[in-house]
Amino acid sequence: MDLFEPASLGELSVPNRGAFRAVRTRFVEDGQPTGELAAHLAARAAGGAGLVVGPAQMLVHPSASGPSFVDAYEADALPGLTQVADAVHGHDARIVGQLTHTGAEAGGDWEMQPQLAPSASPSDATYEMPKTMERRDIEGIIDGFADAARNLESARFDGVELSAGPFSVLRQFLSPRYNTRTDEYGGDWPARARFVNETLAAVSDAIDGPVGLHLSLAELEYGGYEFDDVPRILEVVEGFDYLSCTVGTNTSYNQTHAGVSVVEPELLGPIETAAAEVDVPVVGRLPFTTVSDADALFDAGADFVSFTRQLLADERTLSKAAGGERVDRCIQCNQKCLEGVYGHAHGGHVECVVNPRTGRESELSALEDVEPAALPQRVLVVGGGPVGLRFAAVAADRGHDVTLREASDSLGGQLGLAAQGMLEPLARSAEDLEAAVREAGVDVQLDAPVAAEDVDRSWDAVVVATGATRPDTETYDFEGDVVNAFDVLAGAAVGDDVLLFDENRWVITMQVGLELLARGATVEMVSSDHYPGFRTEQPNLPGFVSALQGEGATFTGNHTVDAVDPDGTVTLRNTLTGATDTRIPDTVVVAGRRQADESLYLELDERRDDVYRVGDAVSPRKLDRAYYDGELLARRL
Repeated sequence: MDLFEPASLGELSVPNRGAFRAVRTRFVEDGQPTGELAAHLAARAAGGAGLVVGPAQMLVHPSASGPSFVDAYEADALPGLTQVADAVHGHDARIVGQLTHTGAEAGGDWEMQPQLAPSASPSDATYEMPKTMERRDIEGIIDGFADAARNLESARFDGVELSAGPFSVLRQFLSPRYNTRTDEYGGDWPARARFVNETLAAVSDAIDGPVGLHLSLAELEYGGYEFDDVPRILEVVEGFDYLSCTVGTNTSYNQTHAGVSVVEPELLGPIETAAAEVDVPVVGRLPFTTVSDADALFDAGADFVSFTRQLLADERTLSKAAGGERVDRCIQCNQKCLEGVYGHAHGGHVECVVNPRTGRESELSALEDVEPAALPQRVLVVGGGPVGLRFAAVAADRGHDVTLREASDSLGGQLGLAAQGMLEPLARSAEDLEAAVREAGVDVQLDAPVAAEDVDRSWDAVVVATGATRPDTETYDFEGDVVNAFDVLAGAAVGDDVLLFDENRWVITMQVGLELLARGATVEMVSSDHYPGFRTEQPNLPGFVSALQGEGATFTGNHTVDAVDPDGTVTLRNTLTGATDTRIPDTVVVAGRRQADESLYLELDERRDDVYRVGDAVSPRKLDRAYYDGELLARRL
């Protein structure tokens, strides 16, 4: 079986076996899909996905609601849905719309109503006790699925997929964790499957296209069904034209989309088990799917391979792979694809750290479609970190003559320091950025520091990408010795008993804590927030906390370090009560904040007009801003 050969879902022919899985995007306005959603999905179709599933978050009944959901049951949604379908069809791909009702896995505060669920069994991901569904509620939601499916067919969607995955009342009815009913819809497996089967039958009667079932093969939360239950579930659930395999619930979504802090669940075995139980096409995925995983998924019985984050990182992954080209790889950071949606950060919609165009498809054209520079220039880039590399590659591709000078003997900047332990996947970013500048023909010069007097008038433009300096521990005015957390990552020695003071509030604190524990130190992590690393992305935070506490780290929240005495005594102050306490660790490690390395820019700015600074040289921020700042300047120069 080959990823790029045609296939079919029932009577629906599909150009290839690569699918873009339904993704939560929040490209919704007043319950209707936006033009940004159409552009976002169309970009994946243009990039080679034969099947686009989505959008996600399409609701079937007003008893589930929220600002990020498409009200697919409303006629008002038809124009937007039609725009989405037509945009995907414009690239000879097929689109199947995914429908859901969130049940107990979302809040009802948007419409000030109770949430409906099989039983009064609340999700750990929400704070509401749901209302147990009555017979009329069940009938109304089944009718809602059918009505929404008719709307999708009217909007020219090729088929419909019913979600029994995360955020799904269908899965909740199957679940012993969520369904404790004693009527005909609860109890044994056939009874718990009744609602799912009645819904599948109603939708199949309502439309002509294929009807798929998107099923979590295990809930991954206490009391839920497990992988071993897959045969029993598929023995009693019937009436679907294909099976799409996923895993988890809203509560366990950090495992569903395993990032840098969580070991991903093993799905090949469960997919193989599921495929053996059904006689319809199977859509398979891993928590993080790459093109190289296709053969293993096919061997496990999948007929289609479903991608998510990799097609956010590089929407042309499939077309590039078909042509033997290098792809930009997902780094599994979950900073924007998940945090932007679940955490309502970054504008509240899906984006990607390593692909500035993701989530901005209406604003930024594909890089291969960007016009060549009207006036090619001779450009000097100072700094070989992420922002300098991204700028240099894109600018050179546009026709500029680019030279990049890096003071050290390697490229990647602080990525080399960051890509350790759980954050090792960040090394892909450095490797891909370096590969891009080499492919673009950038003149890369290592061990080449630049002073202002070295920059002569032969350069048409100078881009300062000098990044940020490590935090200066001298600014704390402690009398005793402290060690910089960045130096710990670089190998600095510490004692056996370490107090780690978190002033960074982000993932470096977690990374340093794990490094110290790996060396065998006992670690107390002190933070003025409720817990250390407070600003770490929510999809990653549980995994880091679990790893730290599992290795014995202790957390002291709502405290700051007032003093470190010459003899090493540390005075802690409770930021809420003002009470103080002392510690006498072997070593105090401080995770502080970086400062912009702006001296070269400021000096050059006094001498010439054609100088720019980008990335951390402006203000130290996360990696996504390096990619964005570098690419945006290169697109405009």
